[in-house]
Amino acid sequence: MSKLPKVVAIVVTYNPHLDDLVAVLESTSPQVDELVVVDNTPNPNPKLLDCAPRLNNLNLVTLGDNLGIAHAHNVGIEWADDRGADYVMLLDQDSKPKSGMVARLLNNLATNYSKKFEVAAVGPAYEDPRTGIRSYFMVSRFGFPFRYKPERKKDPRALVTVSFLISSGTLILMRTLLEIGGKRSGYFIDHVDTEWCLRARARGYHLVGAHDALMEHSLGDEVKRIWFFYMRSVAYHSPLRDYYMFRNTLLMLKDVHVNLIWRIFLLSRLVQFAAYFLIFAQQRRQRLRMMLLGLYHGLRHVSGRLDPVTGQCTPVPRTRFDPS
Repeated sequence: MSKLPKVVAIVVTYNPHLDDLVAVLESTSPQVDELVVVDNTPNPNPKLLDCAPRLNNLNLVTLGDNLGIAHAHNVGIEWADDRGADYVMLLDQDSKPKSGMVARLLNNLATNYSKKFEVAAVGPAYEDPRTGIRSYFMVSRFGFPFRYKPERKKDPRALVTVSFLISSGTLILMRTLLEIGGKRSGYFIDHVDTEWCLRARARGYHLVGAHDALMEHSLGDEVKRIWFFYMRSVAYHSPLRDYYMFRNTLLMLKDVHVNLIWRIFLLSRLVQFAAYFLIFAQQRRQRLRMMLLGLYHGLRHVSGRLDPVTGQCTPVPRTRFDPS
């Protein structure tokens, strides 16, 4: 009789609202073997571990500083690997798995794809509780990125091979992480997940999206619905995040092999991003400064955590799961 795979969930936190975090932990704990919170808060709340006392599989790792989501993911992956995990599942502090989500991810992976392709990771669909809008998966059609929305299909596929997955909710095979590495700690935040997915695909792995596995997830500080050729949701972040978006796009194009179509796609997204937020968002001058600094640092291959006052970056410590 084969043993069941061991799944460890990694929840990265930064100044979390404890009531919201408890809801995430309580919905995740019954679905996994162990649950570890990796806290990025510089002055962690001493009540963090006590917020969910009924969970006997809950663990806490405090970093004592904000070292970024990529470093926190790698610390959690190290923790899981040391405890013999077969899979890790990454979660943000506001991502709430629906009942049965992990089992569906595991089942879909085992019964539908494992014998056909070498799969690196599988991710759920998510719904933003602020809008009630279900996410789509980005797939490839004739080499071009394409949004796959199952509600518009006559016979929708439960599983699709996707171009990339967001970090939160993604179930990753540990053996894949041991082979290709974890996240790039120097990216700090933004495109951490995209770079890893493109790196996995460049190594011949497949990524899978499962529409029957569901999660609540809020993307951005706020979201607005706009019409631009069709109705779409636009996630708003602080101007500081604009810096990481622009810098890490250029870093990613240097760090991982992508074809010309994807290079054009990723760079065109920056153009669209800049056009929208420099026209319609607030703090336009600050956003422009952050975008230009991000481009400058990206061209110079500067990474790490940005001090927005000095405009200088501090290196982020590497882990054994950082790719070479």
